[in-house]
Amino acid sequence: MKEMETFVKAFGEGLRSLAQGVHAIADKLDSYVEPSGSDRDFEPEPAANDYNPPETADETPDNTVSQEKPATTATAVVHEAIIAATKPITMDELSERTGFNTKKLNNIIYRLRRQNKIKSVRKGVYTKK
Repeated sequence: MKEMETFVKAFGEGLRSLAQGVHAIADKLDSYVEPSGSDRDFEPEPAANDYNPPETADETPDNTVSQEKPATTATAVVHEAIIAATKPITMDELSERTGFNTKKLNNIIYRLRRQNKIKSVRKGVYTKK
């Protein structure tokens, strides 16, 4: 029991130290931000321990998806590069076009092949299905 108490105290001190570091970083970042326009009246969100859940439905946050362009995944980027190629494409060409390293490309190629979206012409050369 004594060991557990010692562990919990050490863990708590570690978390406290981590929180202080995060606050220091946040303060440093805040010093770089210049308020402009309507952001001047912005109040920071309360700390996690100060959170009070909304009491009415009108106070609940709006979790609707914004009308911005949807994020493009790395898999979609590679798939589009393979589809756009007029002839079978090599790993080197894919790396040039996408900017992804070989390990990431291998994982994406594996996923696309399992989904039957592309096929292997020979080792390291791929085309659309």
